[in-house]
Amino acid sequence: MRWSPALLLLLAAGCGGEEILHGLEEGQANQILVALDEDGVRAEKRRDEGSEGAWRVEVERAEAPRAQRLLAERELPRPRPPGFGEVFGKGSVVPTPSEERALYLHALSGELARSVEAIDGVIEARVHLALPPQDLLRAEPAPPPRAAVLVKARPGARGRLEALAPGLQALVAGAVAGLEPAAVSVVVAEAAPGLPPPRPSGRGRALLLALAGATALLGAGLAAAPYLGRPWRSLRWPRKAD
Repeated sequence: MRWSPALLLLLAAGCGGEEILHGLEEGQANQILVALDEDGVRAEKRRDEGSEGAWRVEVERAEAPRAQRLLAERELPRPRPPGFGEVFGKGSVVPTPSEERALYLHALSGELARSVEAIDGVIEARVHLALPPQDLLRAEPAPPPRAAVLVKARPGARGRLEALAPGLQALVAGAVAGLEPAAVSVVVAEAAPGLPPPRPSGRGRALLLALAGATALLGAGLAAAPYLGRPWRSLRWPRKAD
């Protein structure tokens, strides 16, 4: 069977890949691929030719609006908390002692937040450190250091993450000199369940996609039939022999 060029162009129009995000770190790109796959959207990551070490994410053109809506609902991509490399690796001006201390606390908070975000079920984490400076000239001792951890959990993961609170306290206290685990507050907040349920996976998803593709091909063929040279009305069923 020979396909008309007009029909081939019509079918190819809906099958091309469309870039939805670019300039991503590889970890961000992987996170987006997993999130889209959970909702039944097939996506691919490719090297971003315009930026060294950056990645872009592409989906089927017909799925682009839905993919962008899903990423907006999941608040993706999220910027990584700045760590020591980001805080101390971009300035050439020598900071004052107070500025250097503030930068150190900012970077340490970011590194701890990254560690918490690596736990399964965590959407986002923030770590706040309150470390009063030690002043040797003061007669009274400085207040003890304290810290707070705010964890945004996926729907249904709050209970499991709350059970990990002692481990989170030990994690933060172990990174700060003089900080006791009991002085670390952990708050776990569950994200609102606003996402649609995951689509069928495996054979069920493949069957649905195959049916949808067949339906689209049939509709495109019928729509393009009047332009393919031989009109449908010229077709005749063969008459039965008398």
